[in-house]
Amino acid sequence: MKHFINSPESSVQELVDGLILTYPKTLQKLANHDIILKRDIPANKVTLLSGGGSGHEPSHAGWIGEGMLDGAILGGMFASPSVKSILAGVRAVTPVGGPGCLLIVKNYTGDRLNFGMACELANAEGRKCKMVVVADDCAVPRNKGATGARGVCGTILVHKVAGAAALSGASLTEVAELANFVASRIGSLGVSIGGVCIPGQSQGRVEESEDCAMELGIGIHGEAGILKSPLLSAKEVSTKILNTIVDFGYGKDGELRLKAGDNVAVVLNNLGATSSFEMGILSKEVVSYLE
Repeated sequence: MKHFINSPESSVQELVDGLILTYPKTLQKLANHDIILKRDIPANKVTLLSGGGSGHEPSHAGWIGEGMLDGAILGGMFASPSVKSILAGVRAVTPVGGPGCLLIVKNYTGDRLNFGMACELANAEGRKCKMVVVADDCAVPRNKGATGARGVCGTILVHKVAGAAALSGASLTEVAELANFVASRIGSLGVSIGGVCIPGQSQGRVEESEDCAMELGIGIHGEAGILKSPLLSAKEVSTKILNTIVDFGYGKDGELRLKAGDNVAVVLNNLGATSSFEMGILSKEVVSYLE
């Protein structure tokens, strides 16, 4: 696999520099850290930060904006940012005695540990801070805690709803409660016909055979899915994805099920290598299934 990079070691820092150069009027870099912040953050509102390993762009910096995130804390390729960097980000947007900061974290062990520790340290300094963990991946049982359902695409909707609440003037407790509610109502599932390949690797996953041409439930880091199968049509794969999400249920313990007449919001996410042509066909199939 070939990439347009200079070196794997400097790729994250150069990504940050490139984003700042691309959006100089709206984004800024926090000195000495791979942290991108919104330039104009109102002082009287709850701030929202997210982050995690790099390599999932446009996450996480792509969700910075009005009514969304106020900043993103970038780790190395597929690696959680350090506690030091996360705490620096919280300090930069959360004054002592201010409205507070909400950390929106995807359910991966390193992220939970590092963001959780930074949250505790920020509170010890008098900076109000809460953390919400998103675990929307329907490929993994939700009842395994930090090793259970992973945080994936549905996190974007948590950013959006929590960001809108913060912008409206809601308190930190109110924003966190709403974010947790939204997180409990989201289900996601990934599918891939190729393996992830990060800068520095020569190739991603190699197809084992025509009978294992695609994988349902694959993780965003290439974690094993729940089913390998021959290549399916757009209609077939859309049906499998949506049936799996519906059967997984939602709510705290998956006790709730979608039913006829329910309103749903759908995000169809490109993991990185699917063309716009294919995405258009998949969009048609997803909407047809739901209707």
